[in-house]
Amino acid sequence: MKIAYNYVNIVALGNFNPAIVTPDFLNIDCELKLGEPTDQSPSIIPVHRHIQFKNRIFDVDMDVLKISETGIEDINKATITDFFSVFYERLPYTPLRAVGVNINCNLTITEILIDKLSKPQTYLKFLNAKEIVTTEKSLQTITDKNWMGSNYQVNNVHGLTRLIKIDRKKDIIKLNYNYEASNLEKDKKRLKLLLNEYKRFCNEFLSFIKFLEE
Repeated sequence: MKIAYNYVNIVALGNFNPAIVTPDFLNIDCELKLGEPTDQSPSIIPVHRHIQFKNRIFDVDMDVLKISETGIEDINKATITDFFSVFYERLPYTPLRAVGVNINCNLTITEILIDKLSKPQTYLKFLNAKEIVTTEKSLQTITDKNWMGSNYQVNNVHGLTRLIKIDRKKDIIKLNYNYEASNLEKDKKRLKLLLNEYKRFCNEFLSFIKFLEE
């Protein structure tokens, strides 16, 4: 199955100070060695920062920090979790509520793929889960029902939540595969688990793609 990756990112919900996040802070204080930015938001807007270094993008406002990487060919080589770890080490008292990692890609539509992705049993079987929360989107007429996408949530998979979003477009399926550590105010151990499990998560995602092909 052909996979076209759109991006891989890490999204943190909490309380942030966007004004701190500058090219110098990332390059010098965080020692990320990203070079000169290729695009950035005006510094006169203190409540939002957008800084792009080629295919790496930092977006920060007062509630959300997002680090994205585009142009991905090998998701195992993405540096988003490493960058977030360094960022958080520099600002360890930043309040966090939840942190999640997303692998976002496009898949070529086939009838078999639609059949598998539209069934909750696919995810229950693959993740070896007992229950799943499902929200479905469909186009309904008097005589027909046309599945357009679904959101799936499975809790406590290796200690973290899985959130899988499927959107059916004209010629493609857009798949967003997420793992998330929530309630970090009560249990910070989940954050360490999320950051340490990235390689395992990548292997899980690739195994899921193979599972769809069976």
